[in-house]
Formats: sequence, structure tokens, C-alpha cells
Amino acid sequence: MRIPRQPRRITPRTGRLVSPPPRPLRRPGPAPTQLHEFEAAGLLDGLSGSDRSARMGVLNTLIEDGVSIDELRVASRDNRLAHLLLEHALAPKGRYGIDEISRKTGVTVEDTRRWFRAIGRGASEDGTFYDDGDLDLARGLKQYRDLGLDESGIFAAARVLGRNLWTVADAADALLQERLEATRDHPEVALRYAVEVRRIADFEAQILAHLIATTLRHQLRSDAVGIARDSNMQVRGAQEIGVCFADLVGFTLLGEQVAPADLGRVAERLDGLATDLALAPVRLVKTIGDAVMLVSPDPNALAYSALDLVQAARTEGLPPLRAGIAWGTAVPSAGDWFGRPVNMASRVVAVAPSHEVVVTGEFYDELDTDEFWGEPAGSHRLKGIDAPQELFGIGRRYVA
Repeated sequence: MRIPRQPRRITPRTGRLVSPPPRPLRRPGPAPTQLHEFEAAGLLDGLSGSDRSARMGVLNTLIEDGVSIDELRVASRDNRLAHLLLEHALAPKGRYGIDEISRKTGVTVEDTRRWFRAIGRGASEDGTFYDDGDLDLARGLKQYRDLGLDESGIFAAARVLGRNLWTVADAADALLQERLEATRDHPEVALRYAVEVRRIADFEAQILAHLIATTLRHQLRSDAVGIARDSNMQVRGAQEIGVCFADLVGFTLLGEQVAPADLGRVAERLDGLATDLALAPVRLVKTIGDAVMLVSPDPNALAYSALDLVQAARTEGLPPLRAGIAWGTAVPSAGDWFGRPVNMASRVVAVAPSHEVVVTGEFYDELDTDEFWGEPAGSHRLKGIDAPQELFGIGRRYVA
């Protein structure tokens, strides 16, 4: 039987939303007609005693949630009852057409669709129905507008969130899939934690909200320092920054020799190493297949991170890693960076030898020579860059 969702309460001290404790899970037996349908559909074949009762509890829960006998039959045949159970545990309630959402929120139908697509929810033209969570998403756009925020900035931020939410969801799904695999033949096991899975999602949302608020607070503090230091900057947000690209040499060739899953693990390991080593004020901007992009307003910190990353890849037994770094004025936009140092760094890494970090002359001039040594790496004509560039290989003077 589906457990009715209880309204959240607000604690008097903090004002924070707190999910109420779940009610005990009740598993009343199905009605005689329903039991006959279960049996006729083969949903209880080969089961007896407690196993049969447990399976009926799963089927009952899904029937109460609106799943048809035909859907249950297909899910049972494909060993997907546990998946179906958790999918419905995560589904918000409510059923609205796009026109009704528009009426309830005051956001036009077209803007609602644009907003859903930007934030990663998706919106079709075929009469799809939406739920209470989608209604809240549309209200979010209305609230942003009521605050007077820039329209283009709202949608740009939403697109960044949407892209990255898919990454977060993929990682969470990998955890669930491992658990679901263990319940493939025993979906009744999933019933034990289906009640909790929604609370887990709510908890993840609280973590995300806290991390966004904390990171935004630090970013605002950095922006204030940058504005004070670069008050003469013409372009809003433009700042002097170091940009580093690091990529795996021979990754394309490797793709022809190993299975896609193994190739994915190599790229995932690079992403993990970059995440671990990109400590503030260095930031991992993005992963692009076999490459990562780092930025920092502190040239020394960026150089240390690049050198550590190259060495860590070597220690981990990854394909050879190389890095290229440039310095100059760049502009942040929607979670990414644009400007000459971004283009320059992407060209420099293409000529860097394996296991080495190569930098432009502008970046080398910013380094503390008491901490780093440098040696000429020659003059290079880089693709898309007019003048030849004098490059330098760098390393740390003192190794712990």
C-alpha cells in the first residue's frame, strides 16, 4: 500500500524544512479479485509462504501507486520490479498539464518549456503531464524574476545546473544500480528501503543547497577583492587569471585498443585526480573527455596543482599526462571561462611533451622563482595564434 506523503514541518528555531519520520510500512493483503489478477498474470509463480507474502507487498504497493497489471507483468518479466518500486518512491505527486502550470505560476507556456529545458527537466509538445515538483520549478522562475535578476543570467545559470545535475544523477544512479542488482531476484528487499529513498533524495538536496551557498559566499568574497584590485577593468567580471589544460597523451589510440568501459574508467580516474588536487584557489572548471581545465588567480597555486596532477597520473599508471598553462585576462560565464588565456592554454598543451608542464612567457613571469625553476622550451607557432610564442618547461625547486 502506498504511504501517503506527510507535510513537512518547519522547526521554530531554525526555520529549516524537516521531513517527518516515516510511518511504519503496512502490507495488507490484496483484495480477492486483485490476488486472482496477480496469479493469472504469473506474478506469484514459484513463490510460497513468506516469499509469496513479501512479493504481494511489493505488488500491492505498486498497484496503490497506479501501476497497471500489464506494467507489473512486463517489469516482473524483465526483473525490474525493484527499479519500478524505487522509481515510484522518488516520484512527486500531482498531475498537471503545461497550461495548468502556466496558469498557477503566471509564467507563459513557452517560458515554462524554455525553463524546463534549460534546467535539464525537459519539456515536450505531446501533452506530457507534470507533477508537484515541476510546478515548484516553474514557481522558481517566477521568484527569480520577482527579484529583478537578469533574464539571460537566470537561464545561463539554469543550463549550468541542468548539465551538472545529470552528472550528479549518474553518480547516484551508479550507487543505486549496485544495490538494485542485488535485489534483482528479490524485489521485496527493495520494499524495505523504498520508504527511505525519498528522504535520501531530500537529504541530498539539503547537502547541495548548503554547498552552493557556501561556495557562492566564497565567490562573492573573491569578487569583492577582484573589484577592488581591478577597478579599471572594462568588461564586467574580467580578471587576470591562469588557465591550465591537462590531457592524456595517446587517449584516442587507447580507445581503439580497450573496451569503452575501461576507457571510461581512465577518464573517470583523471577527473577524480583533478578534483582531489584542485584545492582553492585552484578550481576544476570542466572535464572534456581526456582533458581537464583548471583556473586560478594564483599562478603559484596553479603551477603546483598542474605538477601534482602530472605526477599523480604517472603514479596511478594512467596514460602519460601533459599540461599547458597561460596567463591573461579572461571572463567567467555560466560556469566556464572565455578569453585569450583559455585559447592559448589549449594550444600550449598540444605541444607539451608527455609528463611535463609547459607555460607561456606571461605565466612564467608571474611565478615565484624561489619556488619554481624554468627552462626554455623553444619558440612555437601555435594554431590560431599570430605571433610565435616563447614557452617554458617548469618544475618545483624543492620536492618533499
